[in-house]
Amino acid sequence: MSGRPPLLHIGAAAVLALAAAVRAPFLTSSLPYLGYVDEGHVLHPVTLLLRTGGWDPGSYLYPSLTAYLCAAAANAARPLYRFVHARPLAADLSTGADFYDFVTPAAVILSGRIVVLAASLAIVLLGVALARRIGGGRAGLAAGVLLALCPALVQRSSVVVVDTVAALCVLAALNVAARFSPGAENAPVTIRPDATAFLAGLLSGLAAAAKYPAGAVIVAVVFTLARSGGPRSARWRLVAWSLLGTAAGAVAGTPAFVLRTRAVVAALSEQSRLYANPALFTADGPGPPLFAQAFLRWELGFLLPLLGAAGAVALLVRRETRTMTAGWAAFAAVFLAPALAHAFQPFRYALPLVPPLVIAAAALLAREAARFAKRNTAILGGAVAALVLSFVPGLVTTFQVRGARDSRVTLVNWLAESSRPGTRILVIRELAILPRELARLPVTPRVVPWTDAKALAGSGAFDLLVCGRFDLAGAVPTPHEEEGAAVRDFEAWLAGLPAAARFGSVPTPFNPFFWRSNDELLIVARLEPAAGRTP
Repeated sequence: MSGRPPLLHIGAAAVLALAAAVRAPFLTSSLPYLGYVDEGHVLHPVTLLLRTGGWDPGSYLYPSLTAYLCAAAANAARPLYRFVHARPLAADLSTGADFYDFVTPAAVILSGRIVVLAASLAIVLLGVALARRIGGGRAGLAAGVLLALCPALVQRSSVVVVDTVAALCVLAALNVAARFSPGAENAPVTIRPDATAFLAGLLSGLAAAAKYPAGAVIVAVVFTLARSGGPRSARWRLVAWSLLGTAAGAVAGTPAFVLRTRAVVAALSEQSRLYANPALFTADGPGPPLFAQAFLRWELGFLLPLLGAAGAVALLVRRETRTMTAGWAAFAAVFLAPALAHAFQPFRYALPLVPPLVIAAAALLAREAARFAKRNTAILGGAVAALVLSFVPGLVTTFQVRGARDSRVTLVNWLAESSRPGTRILVIRELAILPRELARLPVTPRVVPWTDAKALAGSGAFDLLVCGRFDLAGAVPTPHEEEGAAVRDFEAWLAGLPAAARFGSVPTPFNPFFWRSNDELLIVARLEPAAGRTP
């Protein structure tokens, strides 16, 4: 792993190819359904933007930048969509009024995933650049390999979430700010420093426009600029330029900061309220604390957090990197403060901190390997290989979870193969099976609410009933007593029907605006035919 530029460029290209190969298989998984609980929170605003052609996503639970990027990608694909489907994209756009799971067409989901995939790959390249600036070419390539294979980044590389875009903006801001660090490999910025400081601030503002707390990266930028050397007046001028850039980036990425300020504040308050009730996010109650989640195999594993922390300490001790790393630490403290106010916070919240942690680990490994002059490359390669091996269990889990086909797709495939002409199928509406999916069947099923299903099934007019189980224990809001009793009576009747097939394992949320998951429990029950009719 030589640091010479030509070999470094070849190595970086190889690392990027590795990252793409690991991430690309997830692009189409679960389609035409959502593949992650939060995809709809971004994609429903995207469909609104596509329908109206305006700037207002109508929802501010998350900032708008990621939705804008996804909408731009879908708009760019409009000519291709019309060519393939012989109709405009607008004709197939969902309204989100029926179910959270209904985001159509699937091209909208795919466009969003391509945006996030591009952001994930850019993280790898920027990580190589920043690690090289800190620790040389070997550190850059080591960081690239680790960023390419880190389970926390891989599993969020092809699902539409704001966290990956926020992590990219944070890393880009740190990369630009590092140019002002006296210990950077490149000399401190002397050409157009005001413009460079503005750019660092602009990227910080875009981080806030991707994920509200990620805007705290401006703390690291300001800290680095304020201690960059030179006259005090020049340093404070750079700080002023960075703050101006932050405002510009935030407003450009989320105009609602100034045009819908009250709505944004209300959304932040609502988000805080939601995370105060972790039962909404974890079926078994509060999950492990944020820091404990870092050691889970599908996040960072057991080895990377330890090496990353040790690397950060080593960077703080070194005079050349002390200022920059202290800025990172200040950013991390401000960024994590809101998350630690709640008993539970999913680890994706901390995703913007993962690339700096990986870079610190790579810099530490490269520096320690350099102590062994003749065998440094072999030692560094072995250390990186050990880290990669620690990622394997998490990557296996990621491929199992992210690569799974939605149980509703498997169900429709089974019905398409098993149904004969004339088979009469009754489908419970609350399972949220897309009408376009049901249209793949050789017969036309009837879709009805669960409240009508029992009477119709007992009429003898249907051969098969597609049903499931409701999750009343986790229902929000809790059904009133009479409704809950009716659901229990309905499910007791379902339990007495003979099952022809069964798919998935997760009960259906009672709330239509909760995600059904890709492993929704679906049961095909056989019904008694009408008198004189052979099933």
